[in-house]
Parts: sequence; structure tokens; C-alpha cells
Amino acid sequence: MLRAAERCIQRHGIRKTTMDDIAREAGISRPSVYRYFADREDLLLALLDERSRALTERARKFIDQFPTVEEGLVEGLVYIAEHGHRDEFTRYLASMDDSDFGRRVADTDAFATLTAEFWDPFLDAAEKRGELRSSLSRHDIHVWLGSVGLMLMSILDREEIPNPKAMRELVRQFVVPAFVSPDYAPEETKAPRATSKTSKSRR
Repeated sequence: MLRAAERCIQRHGIRKTTMDDIAREAGISRPSVYRYFADREDLLLALLDERSRALTERARKFIDQFPTVEEGLVEGLVYIAEHGHRDEFTRYLASMDDSDFGRRVADTDAFATLTAEFWDPFLDAAEKRGELRSSLSRHDIHVWLGSVGLMLMSILDREEIPNPKAMRELVRQFVVPAFVSPDYAPEETKAPRATSKTSKSRR
């Protein structure tokens, strides 16, 4: 049924796709579809969940190679935006061009949940290293990162950013500062601690 829904969305878009369309495409009766999904929005949420989790699995492996919260946020958000933009179904589902579906996503906090699954391992590690602001609400982080990812996909659709380098600079300037602890400094920039030999030479 989800594959049938994808084909219908590809042809008609989210707004015009109906449960009748999906049932016909899947070769089953309309009541059969309702045995699995309460309504059209419930089916679309399942499709959104499936596509997002597939992207998350790939993106996690990519983001793990960046050792700081700054680089991880920049590269992770750009990765999500670029790959989500290239995936036609993610683009359709993330566009929120259907008011009922948009309200359902908001009511179920779906984007925050999916964002949490992707970012939390990275955020947990950054928190342990002392890179993350301690005053931040994790739920608020999920909502904001999810919104930024959608915004970047939308900007790519409108071709408002000339190249990936420009997108990285936007994220670095306007997103990263909200997350990095003001007390954090990378190990290589911290002042070296005085050794016993140095201390004796100063006496």
C-alpha cells in the first residue's frame, strides 16, 4: 500500500491523492486500506516515517565522522537538505502542501520525533564533551533542527542558495551559535597546563 501511495503521490501530488486512488493502485478495495490505516493522513504519516528513517540510517553513518558539534551540525543539516531534496517523496511529504496533513504532523509531533532519532546520539556525545549549551531543551532542539532541515530543502527547491558552500556558511553563522556552549574550546585551543618542571622553574 505504501508503494501504491508513492506512485499516486508522484502522479497527483499529496493534495490530490485519495484513498480511492491508493486502493485502485494497490489493486485492493477501499475498505481493505482502512483496515491498516485510519485515514489518508495516517497512511501519509506512515510513508513519511518510512522515508525519513531510511534517510536517517544513511545520514547517521555520515555524521559520525565529524568530531565537533559545529562540523556535525553543518554537515548533517546540509546532508539532510540535499538528500531530502533529491528524494521526490520526501520533498512531497515535507512540503506540507496539504493543510490536513500538516495539522496531523504538528499534532503528533512527528517531525520532532524523527529528528530526535537522527540527532540524539550526536547530541548526547556533544553534551558529554561539554560542547552543547546546558540550558537548551532537547525537545526544542528537535523542533528547531527539524524546521531548519525543512527550510533548507525548501530553499534548495527555490534555488535561492547558489552552491553547497554558501549553504554551509549560512548554517555555520545562523544555526551553530545557538548550540555551542560559550565555555567550550577545542582541546587544541586550550592553554596547556603547567607541568611540574615548568612550575619548579618559576619558583
